[in-house]
Amino acid sequence: MAKIPVLHRLSFFFRWLPWMIGAGVLLVGLLVGLVLGWMDGERQLSDARSRTIAELATVQAQLDGVLKQTLSGSEGIVHLIQHQGDLSPELFDAMAEQIIANHPQIRNLGYAPNNVIARLYPLAGNEKALGLDFRTVPEQWKTIEQARQLGVPVLSGPVALVQGGQAVIVRAPVVLRPDGVSGRSGYWGTVSIVGDIERILEDGGVSGSTLLRIGLRGKDGRGEEGDVIGGDPAVFSADPVKTRLGVPGGHWVLAATPLSGWPSQSLTGSPYFLAALINAAVFALLAGLLVSRHRQLRERHELLLDESRQRQLAERAWRDSRSLLDAIVDNAPALIYAFDLKGLLLLCNRQFEAAVGHSRSEMVGRARDEFMPGDVARQHLENDRKVMEGGIARQFEENNIEPDGVHTYLTTKCLLLDDARNPIGVVGMSADITQRKQSEEALRLASTVVECTADGVVVTDHKGVIVATNPAFTEITGYSADEVKGKTPGILKSDRQEDEFYQHLWQSINVAGEWQGEIWNRRKNGEIYPEWLTISAVRDGNGNIRHFVGVFSDISTIKRTQEDLERLAHFDPLTSLPNRVLFHDRMQHALDRAVRYRRSIGVLLLDLDGFKTINDSLGHPVGDQLLQLVAGRLATCVRVEDTVARLGGDEFAVILSELGEGADAVEVIRRILSVIQVPFEMAGGNGMVTTSIGVAVFPDDGQTVTELIRNADAAMYEAKAAGRNTYRFYQRNMTEEAQKRLHIENALRRAVERGEFEVWFQPQFSLGTGAYLGAEALVRWRDPEHGLIPPGDFIPLAERSGLIIPLGEQVLDMVAAAARRWLDADLSIGRLGVNVAGPQIDRSDFVATLRRVISTWNVPPSVFEIEITETVIMENPDHGRRVLNEIQALGITTAIDDFGTGYSSLAYLKELPIGTIKLDRAFVKDLPEHPSDIAISRAVIALGHNLGFKVIAEGIETEAQRRFLHAEGCDEGQGYLFARPMPADVFENWLRARPPGEGAAPLSVGSDAIRD
Repeated sequence: MAKIPVLHRLSFFFRWLPWMIGAGVLLVGLLVGLVLGWMDGERQLSDARSRTIAELATVQAQLDGVLKQTLSGSEGIVHLIQHQGDLSPELFDAMAEQIIANHPQIRNLGYAPNNVIARLYPLAGNEKALGLDFRTVPEQWKTIEQARQLGVPVLSGPVALVQGGQAVIVRAPVVLRPDGVSGRSGYWGTVSIVGDIERILEDGGVSGSTLLRIGLRGKDGRGEEGDVIGGDPAVFSADPVKTRLGVPGGHWVLAATPLSGWPSQSLTGSPYFLAALINAAVFALLAGLLVSRHRQLRERHELLLDESRQRQLAERAWRDSRSLLDAIVDNAPALIYAFDLKGLLLLCNRQFEAAVGHSRSEMVGRARDEFMPGDVARQHLENDRKVMEGGIARQFEENNIEPDGVHTYLTTKCLLLDDARNPIGVVGMSADITQRKQSEEALRLASTVVECTADGVVVTDHKGVIVATNPAFTEITGYSADEVKGKTPGILKSDRQEDEFYQHLWQSINVAGEWQGEIWNRRKNGEIYPEWLTISAVRDGNGNIRHFVGVFSDISTIKRTQEDLERLAHFDPLTSLPNRVLFHDRMQHALDRAVRYRRSIGVLLLDLDGFKTINDSLGHPVGDQLLQLVAGRLATCVRVEDTVARLGGDEFAVILSELGEGADAVEVIRRILSVIQVPFEMAGGNGMVTTSIGVAVFPDDGQTVTELIRNADAAMYEAKAAGRNTYRFYQRNMTEEAQKRLHIENALRRAVERGEFEVWFQPQFSLGTGAYLGAEALVRWRDPEHGLIPPGDFIPLAERSGLIIPLGEQVLDMVAAAARRWLDADLSIGRLGVNVAGPQIDRSDFVATLRRVISTWNVPPSVFEIEITETVIMENPDHGRRVLNEIQALGITTAIDDFGTGYSSLAYLKELPIGTIKLDRAFVKDLPEHPSDIAISRAVIALGHNLGFKVIAEGIETEAQRRFLHAEGCDEGQGYLFARPMPADVFENWLRARPPGEGAAPLSVGSDAIRD
């Protein structure tokens, strides 16, 4: 009886033994799968963070380069203001335009003396910001105050601009140098660079990344404590990879996660877990089947009578195993399927259904191209054929088009055999590797970016040993990657920086995680060069430094540009002499020394006499060559410690230092006058000029640079008035004369704008018959305060200032308007003479003006007679003859005014297209008593008639003068003896009152219309 329970227990044990073995194998496989799944998840997360770190380093380098280029634009302007004390609007605009052209991320530049915006470029769109006092904007004032206290540029923003929009702004404090041109020192104000934050983030790679979600924070350079600047703010709460980017006055924090987030695959979702689970299930099943089979044989041998029952049990076990296998296959994370030899689907699991988008019942027994895209179906079928032809298992990468896009699968295929080992189809298992392929592509892209960037990149391990470089590193340093691998960056050390510099560098990296600045390194060929270097520490998840990444660029070109700008700001490009800025600087330095050692200083201002004639007649290239030759001769006349400068145009200046007294300068002045008047040999021929020199001596003639230059200029003016090619020392009354000239010039300019001038007319008569022949138009200035001003007080100034051109046009219009009015009234006006000054001929299209006047007032050209002095013609003979020919081509006659007062060539005079010469009043006033005037008058009249000219005498005031001139053959005359000059309305009445039938002759318009 005891054996029955034992047998029962043994029977129970052997009945469950296969399941227990299978369960054990399955449990072990499950544990192994869980371990493998956990390890796979950790590997994927580690790979994702490594790829993100590499990509973020690329973005950091790109953004750092953009920031560096954008924010370095203000250095030249700051240096220039420190030296000069301020900038002219033209120079500021020119420099700003160049900076913005080179750095499109810059929105605008501005400078704010005393922290009030005084200038912006470009102004368009930024007008609201002009005059803004930063102290009224607390958000911006805080960073400006910080920059002033630290003495270095500080970045603020993004901030809201007064003129609209958001931008980052670099506030560069400007502290004037005590030795600058202005002589001032201390805090001046700020220079601001307004950067387009959106353009900076876009060019820096923060926006539009196809691989990462990137966030940037650190408003006002506050790093982690600052607000979000750009990118995706949600990144900072998603366990991102972070790195720091140094900016002026602080740093920004870059954070990133993969675009699709961190891998979150569960343990049971890992392919390794599924593979282990499938293998364990298979082995468990096989073990169970083997044990079951062994038990069946044993029981069949022992219990033949129980064969029927055991067969049923075996069939049930087989069915259970088949169901389990089907369940495992159906729930596997991979696609499992089988096609027969004709390409018809035999079976598939649910994953295959989901991937293809059709149910199993819809696909079984049908070919691939009936439920897959044609290209995909042909690819899969071709791979089936390769397996069937080879007879062995093979792996392929296959694509499938799914609702969310194209997926890539790693597929293992083998033959499906029947019991006779004959192939009946192909079975396949496909694992989705799309994400892995995308990660690999992202890594390749990041590597390509690093390889193609223009900045050098070097990566070291935590010990500072170089592990990788990019091609730009080789291009900049000359070292190949193989030459530097395994070595430290010390191979590039130039020894230009002290050990203390490198100690500070590594201290910054250890504390802040990065360092940025300028450093001098040595190329492979030994050349030392400057570079802008950023070193960042790369840490692992535990905060330990794994690598150091250095990104650098060669800034040799930038350095050279800065040097060129410095030279351009201080030296004249044509003569290489110091310009006005450097002249002021050296002048101030000389004054400081003179005060310290109680010495005198001579300041010479030189203006070339006759330069304009050479420049206009021979061309500007020859004029430039002449200026260069003059500069060379001036340099030979002074000592090494003296300074020769070109202030502009044909104006030069000389500083004579260390003089015992002002008279010591006379020897140098005479030497300059002597060497300048020696003819110059130039490409266009020989030319001769002289110079007029004004001298001011410190301390007698002024205590400051401005006073000395102003007084030397006044003295130079007196030297020119004295006949040129001479010099004058400054006298106090010269300042009063200069101020008077300035006052008259301003009033004259106002008079031209307001039309305060009027034309008077003086009749001309035949000396033989006394008949009226015409009139000369004479300009008068009726000032509202001082009344009628004589021409001699304003005409010379109008000629020097160029106002004679608009004034002359007004005179022509007034004469033409009066002529039109008188002709309409049927008055016989004769020919009206209008005088033309030299600048009207040289600096304007005078003939075009005549055409306009004739057309506008519809007057016949024969009404006018144009009078030009012989001096004007001889200053530029070819141009003068050409203008006279064009005037006569219009039908207007011409005359030479003030004949005998100039130095005209008679051989040239006979070639001129003129019909009349006017004997100057200087030779008439003492007739007929003065022998010299008698001789000159006779000679001029005889000469004019012999050349075929008509002769008119000016300034006839007595009957004796008229009789003498008539007796000598003079044709016409004008003067107080006949009629005084009259206003236009009075002259019109005079014309109306003339007895009818009097003869009429031309009413000429000459230079006296402006000067008399």
